[in-house]
Amino acid sequence: MYLEHFGFQRFPFTIAPDPDFLFPSSGHQEALAHLQYALTGHGGLICLTGEVGTGKTTLCRVFLAQTPAEVRTAYLFNPQLSATELLQSLCDELGLSYNHDASLRELYALLNKALLEWYAAGQRVICVIDEAQSMPPPLLEQIRLLTNLETHKEKLLTLILVGQPELRELLARHDLRQLSQRITARYHLQNLSLTETRAYLRHRCALAGVDGQLFSPSAARRLWRVSGGVPRLINNLADRALLGAYARGGRLVDVALVKGAEREILGHGAGWLGRTPRRSAFTWLSALIGFASMAGLLVLLFVFSPALKEQISDWRAPVTADPVSPLALLTAAGLAGESDSAAEVVTCEQLQGSKQCLWVDWPWLRLQGLSVPVAVQMKSAEGFVWQLFSADLNPASYAGQALLLWQPPAGYSGQLVRPGQKSDLILWIRRQLNMEWQADWLVISPEGQNNQVDSRFYDPLLANRVAQFQAEHGLSADKIIGPETLLFMQQADQDEARPGLAGGEN
Repeated sequence: MYLEHFGFQRFPFTIAPDPDFLFPSSGHQEALAHLQYALTGHGGLICLTGEVGTGKTTLCRVFLAQTPAEVRTAYLFNPQLSATELLQSLCDELGLSYNHDASLRELYALLNKALLEWYAAGQRVICVIDEAQSMPPPLLEQIRLLTNLETHKEKLLTLILVGQPELRELLARHDLRQLSQRITARYHLQNLSLTETRAYLRHRCALAGVDGQLFSPSAARRLWRVSGGVPRLINNLADRALLGAYARGGRLVDVALVKGAEREILGHGAGWLGRTPRRSAFTWLSALIGFASMAGLLVLLFVFSPALKEQISDWRAPVTADPVSPLALLTAAGLAGESDSAAEVVTCEQLQGSKQCLWVDWPWLRLQGLSVPVAVQMKSAEGFVWQLFSADLNPASYAGQALLLWQPPAGYSGQLVRPGQKSDLILWIRRQLNMEWQADWLVISPEGQNNQVDSRFYDPLLANRVAQFQAEHGLSADKIIGPETLLFMQQADQDEARPGLAGGEN
């Protein structure tokens, strides 16, 4: 296929729910945070909904892959079962043996006994039920009964219902109000925005082995509009468009290729989910009259204006500039690291040393003053080009995308760190913010009170200090530690170390 043509190591736009390809949009990060709420032991029932193809199953697999060893998990993806079959499937997932002729009461007692034993051993149990919108009301009543498995203080089983928007309508029924009232966390996953769609395309291509712009800005916009921002539809269309570019011998997907993919996959002239706008006869007549008027005006101008004749004869349609890899741009400038070579570095994975790529869509002012190398995408008369960030560039031409090369601090694993979690990165954060470790924190867990909390714990006092730092530097004060917060902490540390800044000089 087109793998060798573009340099991909694997297909970038498969529709399989591969956790490695999860795109960390703000919505997906928030949805994952709601799933991780189940790890706190406070959530007896959690609900995640989203449109078809938005990545719910992928999120579930990422969540299950990240659960700690002391958490037992079950994943049910065929909810059209009887109440007995549901308990049998749950026992199968948890490794519990039972007689095949066991009654519903016997299965319930077996499950309750096992949950109590695991609870006493300090183990938590989480069950994810996918495609829950297909569950009939009697089966949802069985889900409610499972939430009754509890001690005097805590739930023994956390259930996560995942489904399409119809699940929200189902849970809103009056006869299911008892179940709905037990839901402790809800989240509805939205479709991708235009900016997220462009980042999504780059993200998938980069993970497949190609750092660079393979979709023109107008092609990305068309993909977003046609797909409605649904990742699965984006994957189908992008894969077919790349195949079309390969067939033509090109390396850039344009609008024409996206329209071809749209006709083949969604049907001729189809829009998002096959819907096409209908035009009235009056609309077409108005357009025809306007076109005729404009044509007549151009004829008159052409006859009486020799200068316009010359301009029209020399006119050429603007073309999209050949994409220049921002990584190659930074490498050629000698900014990627001591051991990197401009002739060898093609993808971010090939970077030597400790530097890493960071794709961002930060505003222009956010990029100013950064001490790390930055390449920005700029609008030009010929399309979009990548240039090294400079104060001489016109901010009005900034297209909103940038590539940074940075050296993450010690302990950074590429994952966001939220309050209550443990991470080696916290040790570096404490040094940057001059926050001493308060070792007298008390943690309440299923096995009882525990005072043995190490200094990698992201405690509430440090979270408040992080939020204060974020607010002081114009960031979102959400207490979540990610690349943007880390970069500004590194920048603040470097500013303090510069001669003259400590004394308040400009």
